[in-house]
Amino acid sequence: MLSSLQIQAASSVIAFTGAGISTACGIPDFRGPQGVWTAQRKGLPMPKLQTSFVYAKPSLTHQALLGLLQSGKLRYICSQNVDSLHLRSGVSRDKIAELHGNCFAERCKKCKKEYVRDFEMDTVGFKLTGRHCTKPGCSGPLADHILDWEDALPNAEFEATKKHASSADLALCLGTSLQIIPAANLPLRTVKAGGKLAIINLQATPKDNKAAVVIHAKVDEIMAVVMQRLGVPIPLFMRTDQVLLSHIIMQGSPEQDNLKQEGTEQQEGRNRHRATPMDQSADAAATADTEQSLAAAAPAVAGTNSSNNDSNWGFTLCISSIHGSSCPMPMILSAHVSFQASATADVLPAAELSGEQLPWKLHRQCPGSLKEVTVLVQLTLVDAADADKRSHEFKYAIVRTQCRHPTTPGPSNNSSSSQRPRSSKQATNQQRQQEEQLDGSKVFSFITQMHDYATKQQELIAQLESAAKESRQEAAAQPAAPSAAPSKAKGRGRLGNSRQGSKWQQGIQTQAQHNQQNGVDGGDTGVVLSGQNGTSSSPGASPEVAQDSHADTDPGGASGGE
Repeated sequence: MLSSLQIQAASSVIAFTGAGISTACGIPDFRGPQGVWTAQRKGLPMPKLQTSFVYAKPSLTHQALLGLLQSGKLRYICSQNVDSLHLRSGVSRDKIAELHGNCFAERCKKCKKEYVRDFEMDTVGFKLTGRHCTKPGCSGPLADHILDWEDALPNAEFEATKKHASSADLALCLGTSLQIIPAANLPLRTVKAGGKLAIINLQATPKDNKAAVVIHAKVDEIMAVVMQRLGVPIPLFMRTDQVLLSHIIMQGSPEQDNLKQEGTEQQEGRNRHRATPMDQSADAAATADTEQSLAAAAPAVAGTNSSNNDSNWGFTLCISSIHGSSCPMPMILSAHVSFQASATADVLPAAELSGEQLPWKLHRQCPGSLKEVTVLVQLTLVDAADADKRSHEFKYAIVRTQCRHPTTPGPSNNSSSSQRPRSSKQATNQQRQQEEQLDGSKVFSFITQMHDYATKQQELIAQLESAAKESRQEAAAQPAAPSAAPSKAKGRGRLGNSRQGSKWQQGIQTQAQHNQQNGVDGGDTGVVLSGQNGTSSSPGASPEVAQDSHADTDPGGASGGE
């Protein structure tokens, strides 16, 4: 296959990816047969997500690119996608330019530090999220990192892409229509520097006549063959999520009316950090209120007016996101909390924690005879997790120590810890102070999704080979066409410098011609290859793709998502 030979011969490859590589993940593209803009033009209902961005698994192509990076052939990826699937696949952040942003990322307005979350941002266009930078000495406000149509491309990543494109031997364009300027012109830098351009996309693109090879097919199908011929294995995908368990110990004996053991009261309603952002000061106040909840709730559990503070004690257990105590935990449905040993269980009853009011908190009182409590936390995950990975259990130890938190009145007092912050900076400072007051915390990691693409790869290869064999048989059964003088017609794929393409290529080309004659969408099984500076097309390709300049222009300050 021409593209596999080119990758093998190239010393430096850059990949440009678009929405077409994520359709196999259940995320619709824009210009494909079931694309968003295709449906709009036809007056059809908008295509629906088959899976949420939060739960989507990378496609075979995502993992194949990771494999090429690990092999050293691929040096850099430039993506127009905002779904974060490249990073989720395992690609290092310094190996990818996300030209249109990332709907899971937010950046500090002050120091520019980026935070990639496990939940989506609620806004686009660099709007404040209400969270703040945790880099020491900064505390700057965080904003989403998703470009709106009028926003300029991130300059640092744009310049890095130009540099890599100009030094690459091969630019590999996968699942992109190459119509959004200036991103669409970046692959031409490789051609101008003497390198080759290869395009794999369902529909024709404006840059097809600049490419050494053009393949109109689903990207996963072609990459399955390419990786096999290169002898590069497709890495296993494994998603790991994390949860933070923390606690505060309170010394003292509670009054009789505080002995009632209850789990956290679960309130209905959307988490404030997932709602439409308020103004900056109000949102910061809401953040601080939530961060204070752990420290504020513990004194209420401990109680007051006891003459035997050394014998009894209490604690507040908190289950929260590693990104912030009030941030969503999208993979976790509920948590069952119990306590090890029958004697402990008699004193400390179990509880079920769930709901959208975050963080999840559990208050318990302990007799003086208990010096240590072993907490068993069993997490139940959402259905998006693999069936065999929807339950995880952790042990968490709470040891009675010389606690820094004496018996104090409940949160109804007028202490400074219960006051609302007057500014976002004060909110961040209060959060750090409360984190310093914790008597213990631990981050637990657990696998939620895993997928081996080797079986899928062999299935795709078998399907293509079967289609090619059937097409050759049908072509052989048809009457022979009158012989014609040989011509240098463009659009015929070749294997290296050979005059005759491989049987596999010939069979696929015949299948594409058969599909076109019978009105079948060539994107399903047909593959059309083109030679150097040749052109190719597939049935139903939009005529607008031919109306574009090939000039390599710098960004004019506006770019949207493809």
